[in-house]
Amino acid sequence: MPADRANRTLLTILALVLLVLGIAILLAGTDVFGSGFGRRPLLDNPPARFIGTHGGWVWPLAAVAAAILALLGLRWLATVITTEPSQRRINISTDGTAGRTVLDAGALATAIRAEVEDCPGVEDVDTKLSGQPHAPRLALNVTADRDVDLPALRERIEALVLPRIRYALGKPDLPVSLDLTYPRRRRTHIG
Repeated sequence: MPADRANRTLLTILALVLLVLGIAILLAGTDVFGSGFGRRPLLDNPPARFIGTHGGWVWPLAAVAAAILALLGLRWLATVITTEPSQRRINISTDGTAGRTVLDAGALATAIRAEVEDCPGVEDVDTKLSGQPHAPRLALNVTADRDVDLPALRERIEALVLPRIRYALGKPDLPVSLDLTYPRRRRTHIG
């Protein structure tokens, strides 16, 4: 996923920047930057004097930089938190020579739901198609009857249903996430 890759890259860069700053602070305390540098007062240093002298333009520039960083942080947070949107159309054609075949994702989800519900012991199926139109991903959440053997149902879906779906889409490597659960028990109230 591109968002995961961007997330890892951004966190790695942030970690490296913080590591370099931490090492620089440790080295400043050991007089690597000159004798007495680590023992100088914090506010009596050239950067503080520069900011004090040129505060008329430094602080507004710092505010703009902080606002840009805050917006980038919010964008990053939104990318991490939001889920991938559902796919509306799936591109079925495998090569460009035969033309372009596009299938409505809602119709495909209905067909997949009907196919999985035909398996004995299935109570409910929730389907979600995501990814790119030419590289979709399928997520199946199947609720099974309490009397059904889940491993056997999983084998049946993987051996019979998923190959037919992949064949119909012309995507033998279609990634599928399969989640099998039992229904929640209903609480009965007495009285």
